[in-house]
Amino acid sequence: MGKYGHTVVGAFVVSMMLLAVPFAVYAQQPITITLDKQSYSTGDTLKVTGKVSRVITGLDVIVQVMNEKNVQAALTQVTPASDGSFSAEFRLGGPLMSNSGTYKVVVTYGDAQSSAEFAFTAQAQPTTREFSVRISGIQENITLRGTITVGDVKSATLDQDFNSIVLGLSGINTNSKMTITIPSTVIKEEFRDQFRNIEFIAFSEENDTELEAKVTNHTANEATLEIDIPAGIETLEIVIVPENIAVVPEFGVIAALILAVSIGAFIAVSRRQMIRVPL
Repeated sequence: MGKYGHTVVGAFVVSMMLLAVPFAVYAQQPITITLDKQSYSTGDTLKVTGKVSRVITGLDVIVQVMNEKNVQAALTQVTPASDGSFSAEFRLGGPLMSNSGTYKVVVTYGDAQSSAEFAFTAQAQPTTREFSVRISGIQENITLRGTITVGDVKSATLDQDFNSIVLGLSGINTNSKMTITIPSTVIKEEFRDQFRNIEFIAFSEENDTELEAKVTNHTANEATLEIDIPAGIETLEIVIVPENIAVVPEFGVIAALILAVSIGAFIAVSRRQMIRVPL
């Protein structure tokens, strides 16, 4: 090959390299996606993280979960951080996620779009039933309400020694999930303005272990807890913290005070009658 042949070939190679540069840049993914797992089941939480290559002010990232039929099963919008990173979470389940198969997460940002697949196993959702139980052994009329997926709540009492609510359960033959709303009236009236500051700890009396409990709503008047209950539990204790914010007294304590006062009055009347008896 002559001098000019080498020159032509060299020019051709350089021109092809220059043409390849913009194509390589264009081929780069404008959105990266990472899923925390590769497979999920009904009730699991899907966590999506990612990053967009360039942030556009005022534009949100759209994150979709598409089922095995490529039908949208869930949707959320998130604002990317200044570095382009974003995250989203989905609790998997519902009518549009009733079949097992290959699902995918689709992330859209402006004209850019990326996706990632995951395996999904559909499981039968437990039936949630409501319960209502009155706290016994106290003078006040206090009723606890909530829901439970397996079993039932049969009774509720207060334990002043441990500053707790004790629930009697039945039929917890498999793991169950409970939501329970606790009114501020379970604590003494002088402490009710502090109700929003108290915490709750759930215990299994059978295993003497702390159970996973999360407060989902907490106002000045009531608090709602979600508690995971393992199979076989018959007694659930919800401790109110701190201890100086005491639960209302048991009826037995009030009854004892009334009885003491009554006995005292009876003795006083008897003495008066004895004094009036003539010799």
